[in-house]
Amino acid sequence: MTTYNGYIDWLTVSAKTKKNHLGVISLMFKQAMLEGHIAQNPCENATLPRIVPKVRHRQLTAKDLKAIFKKSSKWRLYYAILLYTGLRAGDVAMICYENIDVKGKKITQLIRKSRTVHELPLSDLLLKEIGSIKGKRGPVFPTLYNENESKLNDRLANPRKCLQSILSAAKLPKATLHSFRHTFNNMLLAEGLEIQDRQSLMTHSSSEVTKIYTHPNAKLAAKYLNKLPNYLNNSKK
Repeated sequence: MTTYNGYIDWLTVSAKTKKNHLGVISLMFKQAMLEGHIAQNPCENATLPRIVPKVRHRQLTAKDLKAIFKKSSKWRLYYAILLYTGLRAGDVAMICYENIDVKGKKITQLIRKSRTVHELPLSDLLLKEIGSIKGKRGPVFPTLYNENESKLNDRLANPRKCLQSILSAAKLPKATLHSFRHTFNNMLLAEGLEIQDRQSLMTHSSSEVTKIYTHPNAKLAAKYLNKLPNYLNNSKK
């Protein structure tokens, strides 16, 4: 056992990889036991390091967002919609100009995960960032839009890599596109919006795909959305 503990310590890989590595060796010893070559599996009592789960979708800080919107350039609007709607990355990628009601200050969008259509309020800040859409048709993000799920996921690698590059250059921890969704939820929580209303805004409510789910407190939700911090004016387009 001492020998195997020393071997585990010697490996310069993650705790999870060490566990997987030892598991393969243990299987070989188990087979040797079955064939009668050895009486005991020496790996059984080996001590593995504790596996600490990583927080992949961390909340973005003010410092993160300042760096992101200063350097995002091509993906600035995409990141802005992620942050101020809480929609998932794939759902934002599938937004078309026809989905946006500037006058009504709302967006009607299919939520792919639940196969439901939701009508969500848009903040004045986000509408200003979107700008005039008069005469515009089709996908807001044509380089991302794809009705094939696999191809859509492949295309999402582009804004994801850009985000990682910005954070890395600023010497900030890694984050994911889903981090915007977590940040949106926490910003609303900080403003005091009740959990039921936050769940509705984040499209947790279920209904049939042919039914449009409208936020039950749309005016209240819009009020809270307009109270969210402005991270867009800290940088030039």
